Amino acid sequence: MTIYVPKTLYENEIAQVLDEVRYNYGMLTRKGYIHGLIAIDQDAKIIAIDSRFDRKLNYWDLSSIGAALYGVARQAQDFFETDSLVRATLIYKDLQLYVKSIGDVILVKKGKREILVVLLVDNQVNIGVLILQMRKFSAKVKDAITRSQSIMEKLQMSEQDLKEHLRDLKRKVFETV
Repeated sequence: MTIYVPKTLYENEIAQVLDEVRYNYGMLTRKGYIHGLIAIDQDAKIIAIDSRFDRKLNYWDLSSIGAALYGVARQAQDFFETDSLVRATLIYKDLQLYVKSIGDVILVKKGKREILVVLLVDNQVNIGVLILQMRKFSAKVKDAITRSQSIMEKLQMSEQDLKEHLRDLKRKVFETV
């Protein structure tokens, strides 16, 4: 089953940067398969997905799992009294899910929001190279987010506003199907 993805998620400046990360990783290693990269905030609000994101995956669920994994990792960070979280990881037999913080974006109404990149890859991917690519492009992602008025507005949405926004998106999705 193919999942409908709104164009606003894969046709924006942030998605282009995620595509660059994917492309550069492929040029450097030519090893493994990247199912998808998603840029989200700490509350799982989806900012962008890479344009070649596997359309059989539910990107909503993946963003929720990524944000939850990051939240659990932050609690563990507090529990163990460590300085900073490097990344959160779930490893299965043939899949790996990574969540990496690429920094904060300062919002007018809500203070700062942590920006995360969620990666779903197979077990052949060299995660070290992919993490280096994310470090290299993290400033570009943050700059693109701050330049996009529509994304900044989404990040400032309250929970009630977000629910209404999701209802509107669902209406649009099911009207076009």
